[in-house]
Amino acid sequence: MAEIILINPDYYDDIFNKSKVQSAISRGTTPLGLACIAASLLRDGHRVRVLDLNLADDPDGLLKKTVTENKPDFVGITSTTPLIKKAYYLAGLIKSIDAGIPVIVGGPHPSAFPEDILKESAIDCVVKGEGDSAISLIAKEGFSRSVPNIFYKDSGRVVSSLIQDNIISDLDSLPFPAYELFDIRKYHQPRISSRRSPLGYLETSRGCYGKCVFCNKNIHGYKIRMKSVLRVVDEMERMLKLGFGEIHIMDDIFTVDMNRAYAICEEIIRRGLKFPWYPRGGIRVDRVTGELLAMMKRAGCYRIPFGIESGSQRVIDIIKKGVTIAQAEEAVGLAKKSGLETECYFMLGLPTESEEDMKKTVDFSIKLNPDYVKFAIAIPLPGTKMFDDMSAKGQIKTRDWSKYNFSSSPKDIYDHDNLDWETIDKYYEISHRRFYLRPDYIFSTALRTIANGTFFAHVKAFLKTRW
Repeated sequence: MAEIILINPDYYDDIFNKSKVQSAISRGTTPLGLACIAASLLRDGHRVRVLDLNLADDPDGLLKKTVTENKPDFVGITSTTPLIKKAYYLAGLIKSIDAGIPVIVGGPHPSAFPEDILKESAIDCVVKGEGDSAISLIAKEGFSRSVPNIFYKDSGRVVSSLIQDNIISDLDSLPFPAYELFDIRKYHQPRISSRRSPLGYLETSRGCYGKCVFCNKNIHGYKIRMKSVLRVVDEMERMLKLGFGEIHIMDDIFTVDMNRAYAICEEIIRRGLKFPWYPRGGIRVDRVTGELLAMMKRAGCYRIPFGIESGSQRVIDIIKKGVTIAQAEEAVGLAKKSGLETECYFMLGLPTESEEDMKKTVDFSIKLNPDYVKFAIAIPLPGTKMFDDMSAKGQIKTRDWSKYNFSSSPKDIYDHDNLDWETIDKYYEISHRRFYLRPDYIFSTALRTIANGTFFAHVKAFLKTRW
């Protein structure tokens, strides 16, 4: 039996310090990935502690105290691209307490550059891809070539085990995420982005068949695997019993099988479960029907987010989104007709984009007139085709990964192939103002939020937004 500590790095200030709408963001974001890995370890009989340093007043002090008191057999850290330097720092801090404690890291960025990470830091092992099985094998066998999909240090060398398709085909075989290890009372979201607290994350499927050039498939891959209807609703029911008030589904495509999505909603209703939920991972505009959206509304869903990305069909085709402008209009219209709030995601500065294309995107957001929009400037994250293409063309200007976040201009990251940064940044600034400062939008939003009880939360967010 091993003693294991899993760490969610403190990232709020690093990632969101310059965010336009900080009042819509919370430190209380449940680390679903760690909850899943912890569950696999608990099932094998290990002792597991999860440190969510994002909630700690003194992250370093809490880490030092926990490591010193518990003397773990190994420590696992999750990391995305802008947080990899934080993972390096935490690994060094752990080694300063006890150099003999093995440190393992996983996540999208480590999966993209496993060897670089081991050469650049005190980290001992990188898990590539899904970690549920690998972490259990490491706890049993240590760092070994017999554990697939890991990179580790051995006598100063970087060693790779067999890299294979390790995705888990039967998701129902996984234990429920170990949310019992968390103080779920701390996981609150602002009222403009939730309805009830505490708020927990849930996965009902893994994988995505989409070929979007900006998306990283390093963890779950392209093959879609789905939990059964009963397993999904059992998991929802368990989360509610643990005390969660709202659930956000993090799947890349919750409605990939529309019949299954419909059946999940039917089962929620059949069991009499009444709770607000939201498919936070986004819905493809070509995977909805009016009937499905109406059923989702009946089952407690209150908002639908669509990844539209651009108002230019040419750009949509370039980024291999695989949908059309007409499908986007139809999907948003169906969601509105079903009584659901609508949210649309757009990107500016996508490959080959022109100023006219960006203008089309802003204009299209206004034409769709959803309840919320999110504009972001495209960033070539490691592990994406966009990053690989730009690297091959010499457009990437830095590998200072801390700059790869969505809260500040990526002008220091890469050169756009068609636009100067003054133009891209200008459209990012005016996009929010053009959409949100329309008198008719302000009036309709005031009426809607008075009706649903979120009026003052929206006023607060509006006043704190960096217009």
